[in-house]
Order: sequence, then C-alpha cells, then structure tokens
Amino acid sequence: MRRKRSPESSLLNPLRGFFMASLIDRVRWSLPVWAQNLGVTIYGMAWRHRRLGGVFKDEVKRFRAREGYSEEQWHDYMERELQALLVAAYERVPLWRERLSEFGPERLRRFHLEDLTRLEFLDKETLRTAGRQAEREGHWPVLHTYLSSGSTGTPIAVHFSTRMHQVWSATYEVRCRGWAGLSHADSRAMIGGRLVVPPWTNRPPYWRVNYAERQLYMSAFHISPGTAPSYMQALCDFRPDYLVGYASSHFFLARFALEQGLRAPRPKAVLTSSEKLTQEMRETIERVYGCPVFDAWSGVEACSLASECEHHRLHVSPDVGIVEILDTSGRPCPPGVVGEVVCTGLLNRDQPLIRYRIGDMAAWSTRPCPCGRRMPVIEDLVGRVEDVVIGMDGRETVRFHGLFVGLPGIRMGQVVQESLEDITVRVITDEAFSEAAAEEIRTRVRQRLGPVNVCVVPVGELERTSGGKVRAVISKVRRTPWVSNR
Repeated sequence: MRRKRSPESSLLNPLRGFFMASLIDRVRWSLPVWAQNLGVTIYGMAWRHRRLGGVFKDEVKRFRAREGYSEEQWHDYMERELQALLVAAYERVPLWRERLSEFGPERLRRFHLEDLTRLEFLDKETLRTAGRQAEREGHWPVLHTYLSSGSTGTPIAVHFSTRMHQVWSATYEVRCRGWAGLSHADSRAMIGGRLVVPPWTNRPPYWRVNYAERQLYMSAFHISPGTAPSYMQALCDFRPDYLVGYASSHFFLARFALEQGLRAPRPKAVLTSSEKLTQEMRETIERVYGCPVFDAWSGVEACSLASECEHHRLHVSPDVGIVEILDTSGRPCPPGVVGEVVCTGLLNRDQPLIRYRIGDMAAWSTRPCPCGRRMPVIEDLVGRVEDVVIGMDGRETVRFHGLFVGLPGIRMGQVVQESLEDITVRVITDEAFSEAAAEEIRTRVRQRLGPVNVCVVPVGELERTSGGKVRAVISKVRRTPWVSNR
C-alpha cells in the first residue's frame, strides 16, 4: 500500500530542494576555476545537443521560408495552426478538455481566427494552480521544465519536449540572431541570471567559460565600478562575435566603461532582452561597443516573440503565437493605443497556452516597416521598466532572478530599497510561509547585493503602477555617477 505524505511534508519539499541545490552550488564553487569551466563545458555540450539537434536545421529552413508570406498567407497559416492546437488541447489536455467542452473536436477543426475572442482568458494564477492538468496526458517523450524568473512571486512552470525546445531555438536563430547578421556558430559573451560564480567572491574571474559553445558567461550580480575594468578586460581577451543577455546589465557595464574610459571589444552586435530597452540604454551600449543593438521580447512561456529587424522595428512572429492587444473591455486596440497583451502560443502542444495574459502592455505600430516583411510591428512595450537597486559597492541591478523560486507560501513579492544598507522585501503569503523561507529570502538578497540589512514583511497588497502592474523593484536611492579618485 502506497504511503501518503503529510501536508507538512509536501509543503517543505520545495524548500528542501533548494537547500540541496544550494549545497551542490557550494560544492561546485569549492572546485578550482578550471574544473568549474570543465563542468560548464560538459553541461554546454548536452545543452547544445538538446537545442540544436533533431529538427533544429529543418525548422530553421521553415521559419526563413515563411518570412516571405503575404498578410493573407499569414492569416491562413495562423488559422490552420490554431485549429490543430485547439483540437490537440481538447483531446490531450484535461484543463482544455473542460474549457473547450462547448465546442467539441469537429467545431474546433473549423474554428476561425476571428472566433478567438469567444474563448476565455488564461491567467497566470490559473496556470499555476492547474498544475499537471494543464499538460498533455501521457508525457512521452519526457517534458522538460523551465521556470520564469520568479521576480514578483511564485514562478510559472513551463513544460515542453526536446523537439519543442529545438523548434523554439530555430525561431531564435532566424528571427533574433539571423536578423542581426549572426548565427549559433558565432562566439558570444552573455550576462544572465544564473549565479555562475560564488556570490561572496570579491575578485575575478566573475565569469565562467563554456568552451563547447564558445560562450563566456558573466555574472550579472558583480558588475560595479570596481569590477568593471576586469569585466571589460575579459571581454577584450575573449573577443566575442556578439554580446547577449539582460538589457540592464549590459547598460550598467557599458555606462561604467564610459565613465572610466575603459577599452571595449568590437563585437558585431549586442542582443538584449528581458527588460525594456530605453533609448538611453541603446545609445550608451552602441557608443561603447561600436555596434548595433537588437532588442527582443518573448518569455519562458514561448508563446510569443517580437524581435528587431535590420531597421530596428519590433516584428511579431505570427508562426510563434497569435498576439492580441486588448483594451479594458477585451476589445482589440487600434494602432497606437496601448493595451494588454494576450498570447496564444502555436508551437507548444505539450502545455498549450491559449489567450494567455502574459502581463505586458503594448501598442501596435501606426507605421509600416521598410523591411517589407508582412509581420505585425509593435511600436512600444510598456511597463517593463523597473527601478535600479544600488549596492554599497556601487553595483546596480534591476533583476532579482529566482528570488522567490522554490519557496513555499509566497504568492507575490516586491523588493524595496530604503537606503544603501536597507532592503525591505514585501511578500503576500499563505499558510505555507515560514521563517525558513524568510531567511532564505534574506540570504538570496545578500548574495546579490552584499552585506545589507534585509527585512521581510508580509503584506496584504503590493504597490502597483497606474496601469495595475506590480513593480518588482522599487528604489528610494538615487545613483551617483562614478568619479575617479585619482
């Protein structure tokens, strides 16, 4: 007879898992740097095979071929893919079998693109609570799990197969790297959210090397006026073909380099994502590296993609997902009017996301793009600009990637910088929240900012923007430009 676990045991499991992961990290970080690089390279070989093997090359050809579609061809393509998605969702996914029950498979096979508004929205909380009910039954081949950043609370768990990962990678290859004149064969330097080096380290290298993919992975959490010379020297030594990663991190490093007059490499391009790329950020990065910046918008959910063409206009890829921009009444917004972004992913049949409220605001462009592609253009993405938190050593960050991941009892959270030394973390909790989870939050904040005072405060509501979005980061500290003491 199968033994039943107590509720308390189930609630503690995520936290135990993260404590175990923390232990593994400490063991890894205790190894010499060359051994860590070897481990990263071995992992990189497996990661490359998962992304770039199988159907990847064939899908690259298909994505390229579709770029010449007319508006009518795009409409017909999206409608066929939507019909196939809805039928598969109804037949194989419990959540959607219930939600689409009024239609049935025969009506779904004749479903029109214009009928999409008849379906109800899927919000993040519903997706979280649905759990396995939102996934394809059978789970063969095995599905991989990817988590959203968890910067404002419990992360979204997204599941898809190796084949789906290869299709998604082909999309990025064609519409992000390709439009910037790059390919996966080019070397790259990345600044991302992984803790690739020990948080407590105070000397270089603040990066690790994945030789299998010619990748230099640099920590986003150690960039400061004092470390910027080491970062820029590492980039000059590595000489990457392109830079990629968080827009804010590349901007912070470029600004330090500009203020200190540091020598910079000359890559072919910089690819940014994850935050809104402001004009100041673009101009600073381009000035320092002497190359164009190409921005992109997507998410771990892989249900939409918008990327910049050679004219730096942000095109939506209709073969990735159907993107709606809606007003408060749920009606489509005309071009130039900001509304809520709702996405229906066309690629992932393992965990269908249909009319998914992704949490962003945007507006369709009022101007055609001179590139000639009949792919919709987003004029602006609104609401992704967060305040900058400044560490006592001058480091800057807007991304608290993974701050709440794996911690039970936290529904939503918000980081508030009261002063250089004091951080308040506001959390909306449920009965599973514990002091152990609060202590883990304090540890993670200090890993990113150094020895600061961290106060975790349960609250009923979080501060929001005028548009209703939760601000992940609020800072009451103003930045002082770096000035040399020499």
